[in-house]
Amino acid sequence: MIDRSMASIRAQVSEGLSALALSALSRSALDRPLLHPAELLVAVPSDEALALGAHQRSCEVPGDLPRVRRGSGGAEARVGRGSVWLQLSLVAPSALVPCPPERLVNRYVRPLLRAITKVGVLAHYFERDWVSGLKRPVASIAFGHDTTSGRAFVEAIVAVTTPFAVRERASTMGKAPATLAELGCSADAPAVARAIVASYEAAYGASPGELSDAPAIDEPVVDDPPWSATTMEAIGLIGAGCDRNRRLRLGGELMVSRDALMRLERALETPPEDLGALLDATLGAPGVALFGVRSLRSLRDLLARAR
Repeated sequence: MIDRSMASIRAQVSEGLSALALSALSRSALDRPLLHPAELLVAVPSDEALALGAHQRSCEVPGDLPRVRRGSGGAEARVGRGSVWLQLSLVAPSALVPCPPERLVNRYVRPLLRAITKVGVLAHYFERDWVSGLKRPVASIAFGHDTTSGRAFVEAIVAVTTPFAVRERASTMGKAPATLAELGCSADAPAVARAIVASYEAAYGASPGELSDAPAIDEPVVDDPPWSATTMEAIGLIGAGCDRNRRLRLGGELMVSRDALMRLERALETPPEDLGALLDATLGAPGVALFGVRSLRSLRDLLARAR
């Protein structure tokens, strides 16, 4: 049970950080020591890039924008000077509110919805990997989670004047993405960032102190081969196939607990007799957060085709 009188968050607005620096912070979100139970960084990137999800391959996404990689799963999102990049690091899913791992986005998106609404665009969340503004996608949202450490991470990229979407995706169900500016918001990205921080502080209370630091890691996005098998799930494209080191991987727009996926991929190094049982024991295990996949059966069939 959470003592709400003790729940607090340390939040900060940052400007001038590059997309590469922000992606390094994102990738370290589940591992670096936190100084507070919850730490929120809300940033306006200083340059443009395509922020790939943790399990995507670069070849999945067209375009010439520089590629960086996030720590959260899900699909790519474009970032730029007209974006707001939100990173909420948590010592556990229930650090601020009671929250099972599979409800991370649902629970922690709520202050973001209030902030977007306050700057002039009525916002809702409909259990997808995006935020709706006036019934159009205006932000991507994703999570990271580790069952062993209990650490959790919620990440959003809000399109203020820079669109976040670079292509049509199954998850948006034919709805055309928009920027907040297109929908009537007159606030610029720094103002939206401040509104977001204020909303999270109002929801959870603010605690004094600095945010934890992450090493600046200049880690380029590597080009693994295209997936040898793919399927379309509710969240979008899921792929399976060997990486550049000839290890069988599962990925794409997948959003799942990091260590559960690692356990699955390690087990796949010795071909299992029963793929379904292996998936049940890894991705279907208690405490594992798996989002946007209707049935483990589709992943079983995908892996069978990839093998």
